[in-house]
Amino acid sequence: MQLEKLKIAIEKIIGTEREDRHLYHNLEHTLDVFEAAERLISLTNTAPETAILIRAAALLHETGMTRSLAHHEEASVQIATEILPDHGFSNQQIERISRLILATQMPQKPFDEASKILCDADLDYLGRKDYFLISHKLRYEWIVRENFPEDLLIWYKSQIVFLEEHQYFTEAAKTLRNNVKQQNLHLIKELLHSIG
Repeated sequence: MQLEKLKIAIEKIIGTEREDRHLYHNLEHTLDVFEAAERLISLTNTAPETAILIRAAALLHETGMTRSLAHHEEASVQIATEILPDHGFSNQQIERISRLILATQMPQKPFDEASKILCDADLDYLGRKDYFLISHKLRYEWIVRENFPEDLLIWYKSQIVFLEEHQYFTEAAKTLRNNVKQQNLHLIKELLHSIG
């Protein structure tokens, strides 16, 4: 399995997308998820082959945005089935990677420890200090691509619901991210309260 060559291929696929269309779902997000997955893998007892499959899924999980806005996870699976054989992955491994990618679809539905790691990596930023910067990239992408209302109050109210409903699945992510996620949620509530 040629993970480094796969990474280069993914960078070419996603890197050609215009940044004004993909302010959040872009190469930067993909590499961020990849790094978060690496961190969680290092903190868990993940078997080496499973770790490779998680890394591959992290690299591939947003590639479908280059083909389809709606249900881009399915498009990502299609891209995975097209390019992974050329990088030394077996049919069985491709099937597992495909299932991992599909688990990241909202609402997330992890089915084993590997999918829990990938789902937690995908939303790692919710429990980080750069949450507000990253979340506004998503907001602007939705405004540009999905006619999401520009009203900041609507955005923050939706984020309160999202953060309150969200849960990390792995113990490692809970330990790393839950405290800051709660701080981010508290800051949003304080902001809305101050506005009145």
